[in-house]
Amino acid sequence: MEQKALSRKEALEAIRSCWTPARTNETVPLEAALDRVLAEDLYARYSLPVVRSSTMDGIGVDSALFRKGEPDTAHWQWGQDYVRADTGDDFDDRFDAVIPVEAVTFLEGGRVVLAPGTKVTPGMHVRTAGSSVARGDLLLRAGTRLRPFDLAAAVLGGHTKLVVGKKPVVAFLPTGSELIPPGTEPIRGENIDSNSVLAQAMLTEMGAQPLLFPITADNPELLRTAICAAAERADIILLCGGSSKGGDDFNARLAGELGTLLFHSVAAAPGRPMAAAMLDGKPLINVSGPPHAAYFILDWCVSELVSTFLGIERPLRKTVRARITKPLEATPGMEILRRFELIETERGLEAVSVSGRGGPVCPVLTASAQFVTESACSGLEAGEALELTYLR
Repeated sequence: MEQKALSRKEALEAIRSCWTPARTNETVPLEAALDRVLAEDLYARYSLPVVRSSTMDGIGVDSALFRKGEPDTAHWQWGQDYVRADTGDDFDDRFDAVIPVEAVTFLEGGRVVLAPGTKVTPGMHVRTAGSSVARGDLLLRAGTRLRPFDLAAAVLGGHTKLVVGKKPVVAFLPTGSELIPPGTEPIRGENIDSNSVLAQAMLTEMGAQPLLFPITADNPELLRTAICAAAERADIILLCGGSSKGGDDFNARLAGELGTLLFHSVAAAPGRPMAAAMLDGKPLINVSGPPHAAYFILDWCVSELVSTFLGIERPLRKTVRARITKPLEATPGMEILRRFELIETERGLEAVSVSGRGGPVCPVLTASAQFVTESACSGLEAGEALELTYLR
């Protein structure tokens, strides 16, 4: 009896329910920390400014001289009655306030004239010691995916190295006797392996460490050897191709023989024949071979597994609202990926469908937006507005 196809949510739950990611940490220099996930709360080692400093360009003065109004500055001398105190500068402790340079006219001999009505109060335009960063302040929490501004905050707190979560090593095994490496002109019966390039780039964007294996022919023993080699080195194994029921489709069966098969078929397309198993405590995902199917499985399944390993939520993606120009077919009980090109018109943003089986592959891969129909959807009418995931 054929197993019921799982929804995407059910498929992910099936994998996560029997998987405990083998997380470890490592220390990396700051320049290698972008997009990594912080493993420990980060606290400031230093205080800034070390002593109080000026918040703007101006002159440092003694506010006590202004208690009864503006003093006569005709005989003031630099270094005695005032000092220069520019933005960020430390200045002589005898002075406790800063007058903006715009209110000061500098005369020959070091004398100054202040603009009429200049008022000065204690601490005016002065940043106190430790007001920017105080020793012991919490800078960043564990689990933060580090962005450029996070790295700047870490530097201000005195850190040049950070403890981050180890990237999951994700092995990608392209399989198929018809496949040839990129850069080789295909002849009859051959097809270019584009999925390795796709997987490497997408896995890198997800925060994983790709581990690419060479193409393996449709030979059960060769496939078995490659899968076992990947399981020894990777945290997640992606076995691409051979997931359906063709004469040379061995991979789903091998996944069940080498490990524990969790499911073989999902109610999501393209990529319905995908399978998943657990091998040595690690997820083994049999990714469907067509490029747009491989993309979809990497997008909805593998990206979630990488985020689970890293201990973070999957990053939010930008969405855009647009009207579809043609009716959109859907299959009840299936979640279907649709890809679109966005066009700005006088009527607003419109989405032109580039999805479809049997058509050109590249326009589907390079589309600027996508939408996944819900399993209860039986179709959408032209002119309906959809919330699309923006890809560019």
